[in-house]
Amino acid sequence: MPARALHHINIRARRTLIAELKEFYKGVVGLRDGWRPPFRSTGHWLYLGEVPAVHLVEDETLDEPTATRGSTIDHVSFSCTGLRAFEALLKAKDIRFRRSDVPGTSLVQLLFDDPAGNGVELQFTDADA
Repeated sequence: MPARALHHINIRARRTLIAELKEFYKGVVGLRDGWRPPFRSTGHWLYLGEVPAVHLVEDETLDEPTATRGSTIDHVSFSCTGLRAFEALLKAKDIRFRRSDVPGTSLVQLLFDDPAGNGVELQFTDADA
C-alpha cells in the first residue's frame, strides 16, 4: 500500500532556537499552536488547519546549526494562497527570499530559510499570482 500524504516535519534544536522557529512558522508561514501529546520531551506542535504539520522538539544536547541547509533535506514546501500578501510580509520582516516560476507549470514559488537554516518553499498557483 503506498503512502497517501506527508504527515509532518520534525525539527529538533536547542530551546532558544525552537522558540525562534515557533514564532517564525506562526508569524511567517501562518501555522498555529495546537495540542501536543504529553511526551517526556518538551516542544510544540504547529498546525496547518487540522493537521499537526510541524513538530518542534527541544534538545539541549544539540549544537547550534552551522550550515545554511541540512545535510540531506533541502526544504519543506507549503501550498499557499495570497502571493502578494506573503511577499509583503517577508519584506516587512526583512526576510530575504527568491521568487521562482516553475518551468512548464503555472506555479510560483517563494523560497527562503527559517531561523535554523532550513529551506522553506511557499507555492502558489498562477491564478493567485
